[in-house]
Amino acid sequence: MLELSVGLFAWSVVTNLAILKMGLGPWETVGMTTMIYAGSSQIAVLPLIFAEYPFWTIWITALIINIRFLLFSASLQPHFKHLPIHQRMTLGYFNGDMSYVRFIAKYPQPSPLHNKQDVLNFFLGASLTNWVVWQSGLVVAVVFGSQIPNSWGLEFAGTLALVTLIIPSIKSPTAILSALAAIATCILTINLPYRLAIICSVIAGIITAMVSDKVLKKGSQ
Repeated sequence: MLELSVGLFAWSVVTNLAILKMGLGPWETVGMTTMIYAGSSQIAVLPLIFAEYPFWTIWITALIINIRFLLFSASLQPHFKHLPIHQRMTLGYFNGDMSYVRFIAKYPQPSPLHNKQDVLNFFLGASLTNWVVWQSGLVVAVVFGSQIPNSWGLEFAGTLALVTLIIPSIKSPTAILSALAAIATCILTINLPYRLAIICSVIAGIITAMVSDKVLKKGSQ
C-alpha cells in the first residue's frame, strides 16, 4: 500500500479541506468522515445539502457513487463467507478502493490452497492501512486547514492524485471503454442541474462495462 498511500493521503487532505470550507465545523467533519468513510460521495452531496437541493437527489447521488462498494462486497463475499455476519459487516466498513484493488490483485478467486487466516490478514493489512492514511489526512486538514492558503492549489493536487490512482487500473478493454464512456457522458451532461452529470457518468460507465464484458466474453467463446 506504500506507493498508493501518498496519493491517498493528499486526496484525504483535499477532500476534508473542501468539507471544512463548505461550512461544516471541525468536529462535524471528523464525525462525517469517520462514520461515512467515503470521500467522493461526501464531496458530491455536501454542496447539494448546503444548497438545499431536493432530498431525493442527495440520496440518489450518494447511492450511485457508492454503488461500486456493493460490487466490491459481492466479489469479496466468497473469500469471507465463513465469517459471522457482524465480522463481514466490519470488513465492509473498512474496505476502500485501493485496499480492494490490492486484495483482488493477490486473491482474484478463492482457493482451498489459500490459508483463510492469511487471506483475512492480507485484507486487514491493506484496508486498515487505507483507513489510517485517510484519517491521517483528516487530522491534517482539521488541524492545519486554516493555515493552508488557497493559492497552493491543493484541489488540483488532489485531482492529480486521483488520476495517478485511477489510470494504472485502466488496463483491460472493458475498463478502457468504461472510462471513455464516463468521460464522454460527463462532458455532454456537465451543465445539467443538481450535479446530475456525476450520476449520468457513473451509470454510463457501469452500463458500458457490463455490455462490453458480455460482448468480449461471447467473442472469446
